[in-house]
Amino acid sequence: MRKVLIAIVLLSLSVLGFAAGEVKWQALSTDKPLNVSSSSNLTIEATIAEGWHLYSVVDQDGPFPTTFSGEGIEIGKPIREATLLREMDKGFQKEIEFFKGKATFILPVTVTGDPKTAKLSVRFQVCKDGTCIPPTNVDISLNQLPVAASSATNLPPVKTNGSNGDNSSEASKVQDAKNAGLWAYLNLAFLAGLTALLTPCVFPMIPITVSFFSKRREEGSPVKQAFLYCGGIIGTFTILGILASVIAGATGLSRLANNPWLNLGLAGIFIVLSLSLFGVFEIGLPSKFVNKFDATGKTGWIAPIFMGLTFSLTSFTCTLPFVGAVLVSSAGGDYLYPTLGMLAFSTAFSIPFFLLALFPQAVSKLPKSGSWMVVVKAYMGFIELIAAVKFLSTFDLAFQLGVLTREVNLALWFLLLVLAGIYLLGWIQLPKVEEGKIGMFRRVFAIFTLVLAGWVANGLNGSSLGKLVGFLPPTPYPYKSGAKPVGKLEWEKGFAEDLTSAIAEAQKSGKPIFIDFTGQYCTNCRVMEANVFPNPEVTKAFGNFVGVTLYTDRNTEADNKNAKYQMELTKTSTLPTYAIVQPDGKTLVSSVPFTENPQKFAEWLNAHSGNQ
Repeated sequence: MRKVLIAIVLLSLSVLGFAAGEVKWQALSTDKPLNVSSSSNLTIEATIAEGWHLYSVVDQDGPFPTTFSGEGIEIGKPIREATLLREMDKGFQKEIEFFKGKATFILPVTVTGDPKTAKLSVRFQVCKDGTCIPPTNVDISLNQLPVAASSATNLPPVKTNGSNGDNSSEASKVQDAKNAGLWAYLNLAFLAGLTALLTPCVFPMIPITVSFFSKRREEGSPVKQAFLYCGGIIGTFTILGILASVIAGATGLSRLANNPWLNLGLAGIFIVLSLSLFGVFEIGLPSKFVNKFDATGKTGWIAPIFMGLTFSLTSFTCTLPFVGAVLVSSAGGDYLYPTLGMLAFSTAFSIPFFLLALFPQAVSKLPKSGSWMVVVKAYMGFIELIAAVKFLSTFDLAFQLGVLTREVNLALWFLLLVLAGIYLLGWIQLPKVEEGKIGMFRRVFAIFTLVLAGWVANGLNGSSLGKLVGFLPPTPYPYKSGAKPVGKLEWEKGFAEDLTSAIAEAQKSGKPIFIDFTGQYCTNCRVMEANVFPNPEVTKAFGNFVGVTLYTDRNTEADNKNAKYQMELTKTSTLPTYAIVQPDGKTLVSSVPFTENPQKFAEWLNAHSGNQ
């Protein structure tokens, strides 16, 4: 038995020695002398034998991560590393990040004892062709290190040990689901579609859907109409989404949705629809086409599909995180999974609207529904005019006309809601609209509408409007080129106007950089700016960073450069996306997409501020 134990010990020692021999460690330089109580960036290089893999400092729930420790020297965070590779590891059954050939680490260190006796140790694991050597400890000499400019500025954007946002981002979730198999991927896509129903872009389409189908209760089978409507939603997200991404990149469909002329056309359509609901005229196809379609049983199939297309483009202004992550894959040449994912996502997204499309058909069959349904249709006409204002505002933003500012938008919403309320009270009459008896329910809803109008008017004084703020232009309004915004919000104080200025300030102050990747058409961006950024905890956390706001959706040279930078840095085109980088402007510490919880957002900021 003793011989067996001795053999095991000798074998283990030989294995450990073998592992240490496969990686040669060397301290290259520091950017400042290693003096007592001094802080500097220490550059470590590992030379890896051919065929072997060394693993990241991030714990990947698989191989042992590379870790550093010291005596008389304290290792700070984050540890920057380059150049990582990412591949599917059959042994660990997941994608793993690792190094081949050579690895570089930048360690923030503080000397706590005698620099001459300070020791640095590294614990690491190497694997080759499915065979892994147990973790090994190696001491790294720190004697007579040259002082040189840190090579950190030459590192590409990489993951660090700061609980990288990619672990929680949609891009990472999508990739992990793909690795887990088709069903896991489809399940994630379906759940993402249901979650997307909670975004601000969806809310206006609820009354508009009811309004649209309340006029079509005589246009054939209600179920068929609802299926055509949902087919328009699914087809737009899937077919148009993939095609736009292949042709114009991952942001292709979002750019299409923000096209000013498309939005002007949609505004015109909604105005015409609202006038029709008011009874000014009836919309119908020429008799020649009606007779042709009647003969083939295809009457009315175009309108609901077009309505589904309109809904999809409207909701795309939110640039939903899952959709953005999926379309990145299609822009990179992967079509099967993006197509299946978009089908599952848009199917889940359309389910409630299938039911909403059936709702007017169902209530129209209730006894004595005629007069009050006419009133409901007329009321919905006011809602469609409010939606038209949103489309016109997008057109105004595109050309920076400065006409439909936040205040003007709110004033128009207020006016239309007041008109809707007094219409329900019977104080104004609409042409060709049969007025029924003004009952209690109608009066209560009128009062509710007037209260809502008052709440909107209160927003003119800066009061919170909740998610409704997402449909307003940015504050301050982006005026014509050369004009300077005035009256900056509290959270914007200290935010740089471009990345170059932010990097210069960060290198001067030593603070990390907080990047707000945003867009002037981005609905969720406005929600974050109005409801999350002004939160006292978030504003306080911003003080630990050099902040910079980078627009990516205005189709200018600067915005296109920002969009490219966002994709390279965070691997996603989703807006909004927030990233924390080192003062070099290249090394990613963490990133996170849209989140409405101020406390969680503040916790994320504080976790990566470097003040823990």
